Amino acid sequence: MKISVQKLTKSQIELRIEVPIEEFNDFIEKAALDLGKDLEVEGFRKGKAPKEIIEREVGLGQILSKAAELAIEENYQKAILEKKIEAISPPKIEILKLARGNPFEFKAKTQVLPEIELPDYKKIVSQVQKREVAVTKEEIERLKAEKKRLEKERVRQEILEKIAQNTKAEIPEILIAKEKRRILENLKRGVSQVLQISFKDYLTKLKKTEKEMLDSFESEAQKRVKTSLVLREIGKQEKIEVSSQEIEKELKMISKQTPDIENQLDSAKLKDYTKEALKNEKTFQFLESFIKN
Repeated sequence: MKISVQKLTKSQIELRIEVPIEEFNDFIEKAALDLGKDLEVEGFRKGKAPKEIIEREVGLGQILSKAAELAIEENYQKAILEKKIEAISPPKIEILKLARGNPFEFKAKTQVLPEIELPDYKKIVSQVQKREVAVTKEEIERLKAEKKRLEKERVRQEILEKIAQNTKAEIPEILIAKEKRRILENLKRGVSQVLQISFKDYLTKLKKTEKEMLDSFESEAQKRVKTSLVLREIGKQEKIEVSSQEIEKELKMISKQTPDIENQLDSAKLKDYTKEALKNEKTFQFLESFIKN
């Protein structure tokens, strides 16, 4: 299989994939068998007709079309893995060459995670200053802990925002759109739980449509996506990893705190989320080590 990769604009790439004749012949045979498994031909048991008969009955065009479908499905995934491409959208496929006795050629266009050109983030973090947390005699330890938590969040947010401001990245629209939708869904839940009114009534009070509300999240969504990608890229560059033991330990703690969590969420998704959360925490801790005070 020959693969060439061309970078397009807005975090898109185009893969040009050529499947050799011998490999494509295997797909043609498989396609013929698949199409012939339910074929009833006089003189043969159902699905047992020779491929020459199947080709005559079904037609070469249909067999080649099916073979192309099988070849694309298998070779696109191989190409993505071989070239270590992080695709974030389904591919748009265009067949370039499809004929018996020839290599099969197609191209696939897809959106990928953007290349992140980070600034000197260690230097930037070293310029972030922690503020002293003031606690009065009357304040209880719970309040002190809450103040420390809020200050920790503020410092981390400042770290990410300052690095992001100096980072060059082309943010894919698909990620921004997903984040806008996530913000909207969170707002809907908040309106229902806190204000205890329908989202429709909430929009009526604001004199806005849902689309206008969604569009208003553009700037915030862009900021969130960029800072998220920045954190991810730093973790990648610094080779920050999370062990399976750390994940299992965290999952046990989550299960104790929220016993019904496994019934609410898919276990694989919960594991992936936990791994990502632990990796982010480690990345933040790494960055915080550069704060001078």
